[in-house]
Amino acid sequence: MKPGNRPQTSSDLPIWGTRRLRPYLRLHSIRALTLVEVSVSVALLGLVFATAIGTLTILNKNAVSTRLMTNVREIVQRNIETAVAVPFTSANVPAILALTSPSGAAWDEGIAGNNPVTIYTSRDGTMTMTGTLLRIVAAEPNAVSGDIRRVTFRLDYTLYGRNLSYQLATIRANDQ
Repeated sequence: MKPGNRPQTSSDLPIWGTRRLRPYLRLHSIRALTLVEVSVSVALLGLVFATAIGTLTILNKNAVSTRLMTNVREIVQRNIETAVAVPFTSANVPAILALTSPSGAAWDEGIAGNNPVTIYTSRDGTMTMTGTLLRIVAAEPNAVSGDIRRVTFRLDYTLYGRNLSYQLATIRANDQ
């Protein structure tokens, strides 16, 4: 070996090349986050947050729609049950069973005294949803010429700009 080409020992190397310092340098570079990594993380969190907000908005809209539909069904069912339960004879025809035109007549239920009918009122009273309750009563043809009537209640309302309605019908015969 030539005198200038002797093998170097660790004591001949500069301090940043020693084995004692290398683990520290690697550990230090692993702990740092780059701007790209932080940006990608923030973007992913924003995407998750936006998706969650969108999902909660849709779920709230569906809950409102379901709540209103339940109230509408209850109002129509209540009127059908009243029409079935009221005494009905040829001498005493209650107003709920009086014949109407084929297009129906507005019905006020006798609760609020007017039509439109209140479907929903918010707890604080700031929002009210109303609809129009129609009653259609028609004579039902039959073989024995009995006084049989088809009673239909339909509640029309608007939700999110869409016109909706719910309808139930029943058959009612004279009690005699």
